[in-house]
Amino acid sequence: MGRGGLTGADMGDRGATQMAKISWWQAAKPVPAEPFGPLVTLSIDGRQVEAPAGASVLNAAVAAGLYIPSLCAHPDLPPAGQRGAGDSGCNLCLVEVEGLPGLRKACSMPVEKGLFIMTDSPALQSARRSHLAQVLGHHPHVCLTCPQRDGCARTECSYGNPVEARCCSIFASCELRKVSDYIGIPNNTPTYRPGSLPSVKDEPFYDRDYNLCIDCRRCLVACNEIRGVGCLEVKTAPDGHTYVATIKPTLIESGCKFCSACVTVCPTGALLDRTLDPAKREASMVPCKAACPAGINVPLYVQLAAEGKYGEAVAVVREKLPFPGILGRACFAMCESACRRGMLDDPLSIRTLKRVADDNDTGLWRKQSKQLPPTGKKAAVVGAGPGGLTVAYYLAKKGHAVTVFDAQPAGGGMARYGIPAYRIPAEVVDREVGEVEKLGVEFRYDARVEKLDELFAQGFEAVFIGIGCQGGDKLGIPGDDLPYVVDSPSYLRAATMGLVNTAGGISTGRHVAVIGGGNVATDNARSSGRLGAEEVDMIYRRTRKEMPARDEEIEGCEEENVQLRFLLAPKRIELSANGEGRMKVTYAQMRLGEPDASGRRRPVEVPGSEFQENVDLVIAAVGQHPQKYTGFGVQTDDKGRITVREDSMLSSRPGVYAGGDCVLGPATLIEAVAQGRIAAAAMDRQLGGNGDIDEKLLPESREADPHIGRDEGFNRRHKVHPIMLKPAERKGWDEVEQGFDDAMARAEAGRCLKCDLAAKIQEAVLPPESWLEFNEAAVSGVSGESGVFQLLDTEKNVLMIKGVESLRAGLSAQLGKNNKAKYFVFEEAAMYTSRESQMIQAYLQQYGKMPGGGSDELDELF
Repeated sequence: MGRGGLTGADMGDRGATQMAKISWWQAAKPVPAEPFGPLVTLSIDGRQVEAPAGASVLNAAVAAGLYIPSLCAHPDLPPAGQRGAGDSGCNLCLVEVEGLPGLRKACSMPVEKGLFIMTDSPALQSARRSHLAQVLGHHPHVCLTCPQRDGCARTECSYGNPVEARCCSIFASCELRKVSDYIGIPNNTPTYRPGSLPSVKDEPFYDRDYNLCIDCRRCLVACNEIRGVGCLEVKTAPDGHTYVATIKPTLIESGCKFCSACVTVCPTGALLDRTLDPAKREASMVPCKAACPAGINVPLYVQLAAEGKYGEAVAVVREKLPFPGILGRACFAMCESACRRGMLDDPLSIRTLKRVADDNDTGLWRKQSKQLPPTGKKAAVVGAGPGGLTVAYYLAKKGHAVTVFDAQPAGGGMARYGIPAYRIPAEVVDREVGEVEKLGVEFRYDARVEKLDELFAQGFEAVFIGIGCQGGDKLGIPGDDLPYVVDSPSYLRAATMGLVNTAGGISTGRHVAVIGGGNVATDNARSSGRLGAEEVDMIYRRTRKEMPARDEEIEGCEEENVQLRFLLAPKRIELSANGEGRMKVTYAQMRLGEPDASGRRRPVEVPGSEFQENVDLVIAAVGQHPQKYTGFGVQTDDKGRITVREDSMLSSRPGVYAGGDCVLGPATLIEAVAQGRIAAAAMDRQLGGNGDIDEKLLPESREADPHIGRDEGFNRRHKVHPIMLKPAERKGWDEVEQGFDDAMARAEAGRCLKCDLAAKIQEAVLPPESWLEFNEAAVSGVSGESGVFQLLDTEKNVLMIKGVESLRAGLSAQLGKNNKAKYFVFEEAAMYTSRESQMIQAYLQQYGKMPGGGSDELDELF
């Protein structure tokens, strides 16, 4: 539908809001760069507008909220006319200038004091439609004028149009469609002849269909000038029209850095990123940040690390969590799993970069860190694990008096007692617990809390429960309660406390069998080897492919001679009677059947496959569960986990909050920290604060440079592996993974695709909605050509579809006659009766009823 007499001023609040975001004389440097002059006043459609002298009239109009159609222009790119487009380009941004003959391109006309610009007239409408016809002549457009377009899935065509003649999958959001609807597609638009240009859909990330390119050259400018990568060029099709393509056949060969700028600015479906979720645009464009439970600005600290600015990098990390040393070593690193670089080759080693930043901390963050004066309010934290420590840290910074109670002799929770010291050294835990203590937090160790009533009686007004999942699940087979069968939390805790191979402690023996395939199982297997076991088996009932443990942990097991034994499951455990080992384990071989609820194939026992082996210790690493909370007075689910509100971590008991593994079940350190942040904010509000725990620890705001430059070989660089302690040297508890040196860290961080840059690209300026208010002024601006109009009510529901010989006369006849009509749209059509019939049939197919509400109104509406 054409937009008739709409002018730039009709963009209204929507346009003003969108344009307010654009610092257009600063966002992109014109090519060639010319300094802008002082602000001057000009008139656009009768409105007084201020703009810098020398800027383009198009940008002046856009910044003022006045719409001028254009397919070459984009808020983050220099105007086409100021980047050397000359007479080429879309030529849709034509305007009239008082005192000057002919029509002028707004993108190339510089702002001057006293100009009187008009953006709408019959001559402009005609010229724009003529130029639009030229654009559409080389682009599939049959769907743009189809009466069934709005309800069509574009998988099959009722009119038999071939696939290559139809519009693409982004029809609903296509900028070209919206601009075409606004201008109106003329009847003399050339029929599109399907081309034979390449359509590439088998390369990383992007689908490229050059047959859909309209040669607007946005991608060319974004890649070659704004980003400085230079992997695109203009080419000529066999029929003589031009299009933009890669300088070499593939993206890799062309030097693409996969920054997504070209795709983001493309107004058609010529360039599409198949990996993105349109419903979650920013989250899928910057998945590392979206995947982080704590919301760390991952791209920023990675890019700072690439520059060797580790003090700044750790400041960014500390804005969202107080334990970069711990999390830099043992975070589950959801960000790495989500990293888009992993779709190209290997994901970035984001976790290790966090650790390197912490190892090289300059203390810069301390200068910005603030602690509020004492409030006189008291809060208690039960459990000194990552979740509880996070709560204590932020509440103390808000000025509240915090006391932490823990049943163990030192703080850290699972970071100390559930993860071996070769992964997180005790001195790292001590240092970061010490940062919490520096804020004045009181720690009471060896202090098990049995009843919360006692805490409230001591004057604590809010309590956080963060006691984790201390109970280990049993194997569920005969003999799983024998003396030399232990659960994984008990074994790891004993190892940390020096209670293995001691009187009254756990005796490892010569041969250990660890049952399980997760990270906790690898921790137990590698720890038992350090505690005297000569032979360590890790028994897993599926294959390596299904193992939930991280690859580096599995590789660590292999390097340390742990025997990974797949498709095996224990059936029963008995005391040994032959003196070879303390126990006898009966195993059964397994095969994989159909997938279970987890999506992994279900292990099925192979009949007659049982066999026995002698072992000295069995460690069950098959799961963990929370302990009972009988004295806490809080509601739990059927698995014993405390139930809370997700937005505050408030339990069923007023003033009592909970988070971490006691809420989630056995989860991750970073998830415990994330829940601790939520709880801290909510508890602060309860204690009289504003609930704002966010910090700005980077001294000055940092915006990434949009110019990333060309870098030969960038897209072929695989990950840099961290420095590792040699397997022969891993007899004790020295840290195995030792991070990066400076050169390695910079090289690894330099592999970042800088996905956040594309997310900062603004959306293109779109036409205002096509409907017009149904009044005499708007109708008077409609042409007298034949066509079809629709009348709409206040909710934009269709009341009437009518073909007429004169659009202006037909609409005028309805003024004052149809009181329900508040808006209208129209399109010119020489065969208006046929077009009316098509549109009515399309409406019936989509809505199953006649416009206007039913047959009773047909005489009035048709």
